[in-house]
Amino acid sequence: MFLCNSSNACRRNSMNTRGFSLVELVMVVVIIGIIAAIAVPRISRAGQSAKEKAILGTVSNVAAAIDLYHAEHGRYPGYNTSTFAPDNDMFVAQLTKYTNKIGEVSDTPSAEFLYGPYLRAPFPTNPINGLNTVKVRKNSGGLAALGGSGWIAYLSDGTFKINATVAELQKVNLDSEDIQTQTATLDK
Repeated sequence: MFLCNSSNACRRNSMNTRGFSLVELVMVVVIIGIIAAIAVPRISRAGQSAKEKAILGTVSNVAAAIDLYHAEHGRYPGYNTSTFAPDNDMFVAQLTKYTNKIGEVSDTPSAEFLYGPYLRAPFPTNPINGLNTVKVRKNSGGLAALGGSGWIAYLSDGTFKINATVAELQKVNLDSEDIQTQTATLDK
C-alpha cells in the first residue's frame, strides 16, 4: 500500500510489506538439508565407481596389449633383450614404442621395427596411488612388495595387476572376490 502526503510524494508503507517468516525460512533449510542428504552419498559413490571402472578398464586394456605382444613376439614384454632378465623400464618401452622381432625398441617405425606400439605413451596411471610405473616379476609365485609402483606384471604367464592393498581396493569398492582376483589381493 502506498501512502501519499499533501505534496503528492508517495512512499510505500513498510507496515504492509510482507517478508519471509521464521517458519518459512526453517522449512526451506530443512528441505535443502533433505535434498543434500540424498544427493551427497550418490555423488560420492559415482566418484568411486569411476575409479573402479578406470582400474578395471586399464587392467583389461594392458592385458590385451600384453597378449598381442606375446602373439607377435612369442614371449611376454618385460625382458631386457641383451641380458634376458626382467626389466621394469623395458616392459613399458616394449608396450609403448615400436619393437622388432626380438623386442628391441625404437621411437620410430621402420622395416626392422614394425611391431607396436601396443599402448599409447605415457603408460597408464594407477588411479589409487597415482603412479604409472610397473614392477616386473619373473614368476607369479609369492607376493610382490607393495608400494613403489603403480602396477605389477608377471612375465611367466603375462598377468598384469594393480599394485594396491586390499584396504586401498576396498576404498574404491573393489572388494568382491571376483574383482580382487582380476586386479590384486596382495596383502592380508
